[in-house]
Amino acid sequence: MTTPFPLLRLPRLALISVFTQMEVIEIIAFSVLSKRTCNLSKILCKKISSRYIDMVIVNNCLRMRIALTNGSFFALYFNPDNSKTVEVFYPYKKIQWENVGLSTKQCIERVFDVTKCSSLREVILNGTPNYNLFSVFNVVPQISNLHISHNCTKAFASKALQILLPVTSSITFSKFFFSNRREFQRVWMGNIDCLCIHYDDLSSVNFNIDDLLASNAVKLELSDVPMSLRDLNRFFSCWLNKTSNRSLKHLSVKSLEDINEDVLLNGLDATRSTAKRTREFRSTSTFTQLTTFTGVFKVRRIDGKMAVTLS
Repeated sequence: MTTPFPLLRLPRLALISVFTQMEVIEIIAFSVLSKRTCNLSKILCKKISSRYIDMVIVNNCLRMRIALTNGSFFALYFNPDNSKTVEVFYPYKKIQWENVGLSTKQCIERVFDVTKCSSLREVILNGTPNYNLFSVFNVVPQISNLHISHNCTKAFASKALQILLPVTSSITFSKFFFSNRREFQRVWMGNIDCLCIHYDDLSSVNFNIDDLLASNAVKLELSDVPMSLRDLNRFFSCWLNKTSNRSLKHLSVKSLEDINEDVLLNGLDATRSTAKRTREFRSTSTFTQLTTFTGVFKVRRIDGKMAVTLS
């Protein structure tokens, strides 16, 4: 028979020495035992801080992946169908914590407190859970990138946007879920730094060149949205004259037409460079893209800003 060690009765200096010998995962586990242990973990352990936290929701399972500034990482799996335990994946280890009566939201709150995390790097919604997921996000002040998968239902995707749009700076859609232009324009013309749309032609909302001109985004990626070369030429002409989105720094459009340079660049006063180059485009902290390309056309806006067009 073993006697429990009265850890919480130790004097403050002794507790500090104990914390210096504990692994990160042990400190996290200690913090979810009670409010007192959580407060002690925050106050006494100065070595834990996170580089980023990602959150993935696949149907009913919620996964948090935490990368710490010391180079280590671990993942927590919450499954409402088995709420008595939390699965923990740590380098070379897989363990289970017994749930001491905390909700998923409370557990995540403790992790955020102890890891000193003020935002989520990425949230991926891949499926529709059968519980109130969004109460978890009440503790998240900022989301760098929100990804909404085609596996989500329309109702769930709409609810996600309603709640998370105000705290999100970048959104990626694998499918648009809007049934009318009003819903579409609320997101399209919102204050989003980066908007990526994949595998959807936007025909359900009658997308056209005027929508492209009205966007407020810093970066736009339209991978399967049909745009004619004449429409793109009109867009570039408006951008050069500062009569469209002045904030835009990166536009990526997949055209279904063969590239006719005369149509695309008509009236843009573009200069051609054939040298193969590698260039890093950095528009915001939300994204970084490194691209190698040939067939470069340069155009200059009336305020002196240079744009590079890839054919």
